[in-house]
Amino acid sequence: MKWFKKKERALPEDTVCRNCGAQTVGRYCHECGQDLSAGVGQPILKLITQVLDNAFALEGKTPRSLAFLLLRPGFLSNEYRKGKIIRYVHPVKLFWMSTLIFFALVISQMDLALSQNGNVTPNALMNIQISPDETSTDSLSDNSINNKDEGMTNEKFFEFMRSSMKYFTKFAPYAAFLLMPIFALLLAFFFRRQKLFYMFHLVFAVHFHTFLWIYCSILLVIAIFTSNFNFPDWLSFLLFLVPGVYLSIGFHRFYHTKTRWQAVRKAIGIGILYFLLILIATFLLIAVAYVNYFPGTGNS
Repeated sequence: MKWFKKKERALPEDTVCRNCGAQTVGRYCHECGQDLSAGVGQPILKLITQVLDNAFALEGKTPRSLAFLLLRPGFLSNEYRKGKIIRYVHPVKLFWMSTLIFFALVISQMDLALSQNGNVTPNALMNIQISPDETSTDSLSDNSINNKDEGMTNEKFFEFMRSSMKYFTKFAPYAAFLLMPIFALLLAFFFRRQKLFYMFHLVFAVHFHTFLWIYCSILLVIAIFTSNFNFPDWLSFLLFLVPGVYLSIGFHRFYHTKTRWQAVRKAIGIGILYFLLILIATFLLIAVAYVNYFPGTGNS
């Protein structure tokens, strides 16, 4: 089903591609793939429509791809392996869009949290001054010194958090992108009996990570609009299980495991190993931020 009906474009009078000069038949050049109507005089609105169409696949690829991705685990990976590629959004393009949206939401919330926390306690404590008219000068001086020390501690903490956030915003998307091939290697190892090319494992990994970012983005949006990041324990447990269930179903559908229980066991094993890798990557980012904020730490 197409969400946006596309009008048929009239082809130029000559059927020679204006890009490569090949004699061609149809709407697209069979040599370079360029649209024969590209570069032909047309209204500006049609040009804008073409740009949006190429960028977001508004003719139906995006809604169709998202529906299959979210509701039918492993289906898009199977379609890719069968060679049915052009009817869906390319896996890497879909992954990159979902990654940008997810990290944009995370970074915006981190900025908001740090701005709220960093402008209250440290500044209030740092602005405490000693009044010369007070009678108990020694005791007030001690209290003010303690408050200043505490303010410095809080200020350093928030500065460190801001420094960590800068490293997170800079390197986290790249770390997520680099972890994905490692996830594909885990798939290749656990499903080595299927004897698939590494490329197909990577395609499955891309689709799973795309689902993961979209799923986490939906949870973030719900939490933002409800102003509540604390879900009930039972709901948090169910939400935590969703990616594992999705992965198990995807394994059973894409790798054709003998039983669903076998897919569940492999999903648990891969999930544990991958979670450990994510923790290691997170600690490395924090360590780099810490050493950069406290340069003397690395030499001590």
